[in-house]
Order: sequence, then C-alpha cells, then structure tokens
Amino acid sequence: MEKGKLKIVSTVLIALIIAVNFAASAYAVTTVPQKMIYEGRLLNNTGSAPLTGSHDFRFSFWSVSPVGVGDIAGGVINNLSPTYSGWQEVQTVVPNADGFFSFELGTVSPVPQIDSTKHLYLQVEIKKTADPITSYEVLDRAPSDPASDRSPIGSVPYAMNADYIDNAEIGTSSGDIVVLQAGDVWPISTVPGGTNSDNFILDDNDDAVGLIGLQFGNSLSKILSWDMLGGYFNFNDNVNIQGDLTISGTVDGVDVSSLASTINLHLDGGSSKHDASEIDVELADGHYYSAGDVETAIDDIDEQLFSLSAATSNLKKIIPSLYDGVSYKPDGTNNVGRLFIDSDIVNGRNFYVWKSTPNALQDYDVIVQVPLPTNFTGWNGATPWEFTYKSDSASSLDNKADIYIYDSTGSAVTLTGTSTDLAGTSWSSTSIGYGGAPTFTAGETFMIVIRLHSRNGNEMDIGEISLNFN
Repeated sequence: MEKGKLKIVSTVLIALIIAVNFAASAYAVTTVPQKMIYEGRLLNNTGSAPLTGSHDFRFSFWSVSPVGVGDIAGGVINNLSPTYSGWQEVQTVVPNADGFFSFELGTVSPVPQIDSTKHLYLQVEIKKTADPITSYEVLDRAPSDPASDRSPIGSVPYAMNADYIDNAEIGTSSGDIVVLQAGDVWPISTVPGGTNSDNFILDDNDDAVGLIGLQFGNSLSKILSWDMLGGYFNFNDNVNIQGDLTISGTVDGVDVSSLASTINLHLDGGSSKHDASEIDVELADGHYYSAGDVETAIDDIDEQLFSLSAATSNLKKIIPSLYDGVSYKPDGTNNVGRLFIDSDIVNGRNFYVWKSTPNALQDYDVIVQVPLPTNFTGWNGATPWEFTYKSDSASSLDNKADIYIYDSTGSAVTLTGTSTDLAGTSWSSTSIGYGGAPTFTAGETFMIVIRLHSRNGNEMDIGEISLNFN
C-alpha cells in the first residue's frame, strides 16, 4: 500500500446526522441533507500539474486517523479491522482540465447514521480507472506525520447545529428535545404536567396479548390494567370510591339485573374488601341509606312486627327479615363477598344471603339491635332464642353461621345449645339458651350478632328470629 503520491486540494463537507432517518420527515423545516459533498482538485505528486482522465475514488469511514497494518490487503479494505466503521463506496470521476472534481458521497452506498464514537475519519483512496484494484493509493493528509493519515470528519452549518433537530434544542425547557436518562426514563423536569388531548391511548398498535397496564411507582407497584384474555380491568389494591357507583353486569358472578330483592348490598368479589360504611342499601321506599359500622336503622319495611301487650305474659316476638334495627359490619379480615336479601315463596320466608367466591372462608356480620318492652320481666324457658337458617353445603367448612348475644350492658352472654357452625341444606332452626346471670333491662336494648361465613360460591342464609319472654 502506498500513500501520498498524488495530491488533492479538497474540501470535505460532512453533515453530521443524529437520529434522523434517510427518508426525511415531510414536516421537517431544517431536515439535514442525507448526502456528503466532497470536492477538490487533483494534482500530480509534485503539485505542479492537474491530473485529468478517469479516476476511481474509494471512500470509507474509520475510527482512527493512522492507516494500520492489515487495514487494506490486496487492494481490498479489511472489513474485520477493529477500526473500520462499516461504510465504503467507490465513485468514478473525470476531473476538468484544471483538475477540479466534486462528489456526493452516499450516491452509491447510503451513508449510515453517523455514530460520533466510530465515524470519526474519512479515508480517501484513488487509482486510475483502468488500473487494477491493487493500485489504490491512500491520500495522506499529512505525509510527514505517520499518525495523521485519514481526514477528520468536521462540521458544516448543519453539523454545527447537531444538538438541534428541526430548530429544537436538546434540553429540558418547553419545545426542547428530551434525552432519556439511565433506565430509559424521562428526567422528572421534563415529564409533562398534562395534555390538551382528550384521549391518551395505550397499545395504539393493538398488538397486546396479555395485560395493558398503567403502573404507579416502581417499588409501590400499584397497577391498573386491562386483561385482554379475561376482558376486564384489574387494580391490585383497595379502591376508595367517593361518590355514586353504578353497576351493570355481574358482581361476584351474579347478574345485578336479576336481583329482585328490596335490599341489594354488593361487595367486591375480588381480592379487596370494603367496610360497611362504603355500602349503600336500597329500601323499598326507593331511597338509598348508608350502612354504618356501628348502627343503621332501616325504616319503612313492609314486614310488621308482632305487637307486645303490656297485660300479656309468655309472649313470642318474631323478627322477620328484614330485621328492624339492623346494621352490617366486617371484622377487618376476610370480608370479601356479597350480602343481599332473597325470598322463599314456598316456605313464605324472606332471608339474608351471604355469598363469597374465594377459596378461604369469608365472613360478614349482621347486627340486630333488639329493644325490650317496658314490661319485660325475663326470658321464658331454657332456650328463649330461636334462629332459622339454611346453606348450600351441609359442611361448616364451606358455609356456616355463628351467633353471639350481648346483654343490655354490652357484655357477651354465655350461650347454651348450638350457636356456632350452623349449616344445613334445608331450613332448620336452633334454640339457644344462656348461662350465668346476664343483664337484660326492660325498656333497654340488647344486641344479636349473626356472623355469616361462605367460600367457593356457597350461600349461607339466615331467616327469622324468635324471642320468648315474660
């Protein structure tokens, strides 16, 4: 390989291209040209006379200036050379009588997107067109300096604007081009505070096959996502809804429109739970009331209670569903399910239903505040309280009811008889008594807590309550 036998006085105009496709955008105002201009004058090796006739020029990009051993072998550029930057092309030119010529680099082989870490130097080789390929000579820009053979790729007006694209500067201000930080994230200072668009589309190309998600926080990892296979939204944490919630379709697998009861109390069948203060109860009068954690009075119910006569003893008071003076309350754990009212026309009975689909037992409390008549003198018989119940499964592992009673002072009553693990596939009743000396005061109230349990889609039903007293 020979260097510097010919002399070229040249001007190399290189446009530095950063992240711009060769098919320039139609709306670009200052789109960078995709060709590189190389102009010069071809003289003999003494510089005394122009060279004319047909000559082949071979251009290539390199990462270092010196031509190394093995960069060119047998007249062919070594594509495996570690300093070769992967682009070359050959053009033929006939200089004019004064030796002047001009090329548009990229006419034969498209100029690659310029990488400022490897496209640093332009190597120019020349030979007479008729000569063999081994005749190529490298044009040495500084023959006296062995470390300076190839020409550095400099800047021209476009390249001097390299940190601008279409008049936009790289930066963090309005109208600037944003550069992603490590981890492919936007700098906080560049994240927009909003958009004037009415729609923001995720998966605009419609190629998602699993979940389309919007995540809040990296470590927090709270995700709102659309399940493409399931056809529903997921949110992986509790939801607090302030305002009205209108539901159509199914809740916990039950079609909302099919519920004909006068009270519909819906709980999420998913992984989150709701306390009773978040539940709206619709009564027969068409109004909605909030079921509080402690106490909710339900008025205007069509069911009537048997009246108590001050002159009568040995009375039975029947509290049918809906219970008067009732409230609904979760205990804080495993309270996912659905509580509602249903009816059994054949047996002439309204009843509460608790239904839950998770595999583990879920429970919810129905709390009844019972007023004692002013002439109350005591309970009649050893088992003054009777409860009716039914369940889908006969096993208390799948569904059950547990009953607790608190006297007029709020103290737990020791119960006798069967008061827990109540389950059965047909309507049954259990009679419950008490031990010890609980306090029941005339004219005051006592509390009955019925804890309903369910899992795997089984129902636990509780019907009327009977009270026997003097």
